[in-house]
Amino acid sequence: MSDTSSRRPPPATLRDAPPLHRRTVLAGALGAAFAAALPGKGRAAGFPDRPMRLVCPFPPGVATDVLARAYARYVGEELGQPMVVENRPGANGVLASTVVAKAPADGYTLLFTTGSHVANAAMAGTLQYRPVDDFTAVFLAAQSYGLALISTKFSTVAEMVAAAKAAPGKLTYATSGVGNVTHVAGAMFEKAADIDLTDVPYNSPTLSTDVMGGQVDMTFISTVTAVPLVKTGKVKALATTGTRRPPSLPDVPTLQELGYKDFDINGYFGMLAPAGLSPEVTTTLYRALNKAGETKDVRDLLAESSLYPSTLDPKAFDAFLRKDLAYQTQLMRDLGIKVQ
Repeated sequence: MSDTSSRRPPPATLRDAPPLHRRTVLAGALGAAFAAALPGKGRAAGFPDRPMRLVCPFPPGVATDVLARAYARYVGEELGQPMVVENRPGANGVLASTVVAKAPADGYTLLFTTGSHVANAAMAGTLQYRPVDDFTAVFLAAQSYGLALISTKFSTVAEMVAAAKAAPGKLTYATSGVGNVTHVAGAMFEKAADIDLTDVPYNSPTLSTDVMGGQVDMTFISTVTAVPLVKTGKVKALATTGTRRPPSLPDVPTLQELGYKDFDINGYFGMLAPAGLSPEVTTTLYRALNKAGETKDVRDLLAESSLYPSTLDPKAFDAFLRKDLAYQTQLMRDLGIKVQ
């Protein structure tokens, strides 16, 4: 479960997608330009003088973990102290976020997380932390191309929508549970297309298998997970949910292209620290992370995993999170989604 600072190639791809959450807006200056403009030598005096702990909210081997380890490896090399990945799965990331929120703001306990960090707060009545105010935004590492709508029974979105309108409530879509992005995407699509679908929640990886077998009519899954399924020829990708077509599915239109103008769901990965982290330590971490993101290994990992780099500086990342929280809070209200 831990990572070391030894140099070795990162895994080739992120085969298992984490929870991904809604639209993201790229804002602020380029990361490299920000780093160049910062004063001083770019290192907080005396930091780090011992190993750093990078808490990951999901199990080993899934996308968030793989990406966290790739960044941790290079940051450890750059700063001269290992950055050790600690997996703390549970409650869709709430457990890990709670651990980091309560940690000292000294730069030695950090969180590598996804949009679920904000989405959890948007859905939950009460958490032990505030998703933005109780954290210091350090680095937005990458964004995704969103989800793919896959099915074995339909060839186009128009065909599927027509079938849904002809038999309200008959068509089913598989989800990974209430509030998961698969559920949010389905609920958003029902509203956007003015159709009635039946949600079939899963607590296991058989979700995709059952769609391939025809037991469920469709699902929204990450593009990186969808690609190998589509290549088998057993399922068809009808559309994607981001604002741009993923290079891995160049012939699949976005839902926006199909007329659903406000449909924009994608995911992001970033690093947070407890609130109150000093600007000097924040800058040190940001610069090391930004440099790691420029390495060929990490860039290749992102490209092969249907992700693209998005190196917002700490100030812009903080603004990004605040905007995302406001958007998602309103979205969950509009869709009537609450944690049960």
